[in-house]
Amino acid sequence: MNLIILKKLNLRFRDSHSMKFVMIFSLLFLSCNNKFKTNILKSYQPLLKSNNKVNNNVINEGYNFLNTTNFDAFIACKNDSLIASWGDVELPINTHSARKSIMSLLYGIAIGKGYLSLDQTLEELEIDDRIVPLTRVEKSCTIRDLLMSRSGIYIESPGETKEMKSNRPRRGQHKPGEFFYYNNWGFNVLGTIFEKQTKLTIGEAIEKWLAIPLGMKHFNKNFVVYKNEEYTEHRQYIIYLSTIDFARIGILMLNYGKWKGNQIVSRNWVEESTRPYSNCGEGNEPLNMYSYLWWNDTIHETIWATGWGGQFMIVDMKNKLVLVSRNDTKRTFIGQGLFLIQSKQGYRSEHQKLYELIKHSLKE
Repeated sequence: MNLIILKKLNLRFRDSHSMKFVMIFSLLFLSCNNKFKTNILKSYQPLLKSNNKVNNNVINEGYNFLNTTNFDAFIACKNDSLIASWGDVELPINTHSARKSIMSLLYGIAIGKGYLSLDQTLEELEIDDRIVPLTRVEKSCTIRDLLMSRSGIYIESPGETKEMKSNRPRRGQHKPGEFFYYNNWGFNVLGTIFEKQTKLTIGEAIEKWLAIPLGMKHFNKNFVVYKNEEYTEHRQYIIYLSTIDFARIGILMLNYGKWKGNQIVSRNWVEESTRPYSNCGEGNEPLNMYSYLWWNDTIHETIWATGWGGQFMIVDMKNKLVLVSRNDTKRTFIGQGLFLIQSKQGYRSEHQKLYELIKHSLKE
């Protein structure tokens, strides 16, 4: 960060001490970028270009449309091969809430390995919140309830949006399993439980269980960082992943948990974790249902991973398609501040249009 950028933001400081503080603060956060510099993994397997016939005119129409959006990267795959690639697809980008769909996969693998079971309760797992202690009823919440976002535990947590805060039910209003509410406390405690039971950090698990087996190019355990707040014990885990490597997650789902002949997560888990369970109400179109940390569009028979700022992945098992659109919300505090000021949001409707174009490009 330098004076030119600060001037562009029209920031004003009362004295030179304020300016010095901002400059030092900025340099400290800019140094965080170093953790995202990594060598290519030895297990890297490049995604090959698809042999499927495509209408290049329609693909180019998609690229032209992307130029009108705020997206920074886009990938489309048919089966396990590339049919379209645009932008900086190798840049590690914050997945924001799309992290939850990755966590769903980690739970499927952990359950398959015997570390966890869906019906374990918080009481059985000895999970509480030392800052805001849970009630006996709240402790009856199961892992299944958490995955379905039906925890019945309504406590402030890191990473909440204004809408989540304003719509949060009051404590005790609903019992665990009764009511769907998109709840970051539940999503974050899933991270606590996972690390406690597996004895792995989330970054270590992604690297060991997903990045290496799926031939990701750049991921390492340092691509997962944490955010703590004073009002809850359970920290937010933040996952950075490139667009090309995120597409591999979609391809794994597309093939019901199998990668190049190896079953990474069970087919039963993929089917169970993507089954629609909860009606998520209006305002999320085209998404109308929620499963185990995945969103469902039952009209188009697709599943979605979505995140703030413009992080979208569609998995269309029927048509064997994976589409990923990403918006770079930056890797530092200052960079994220700039993103907010510039209002560079990406939209579900734009990703849906790209999905329709890619489908059309594959038609004879």
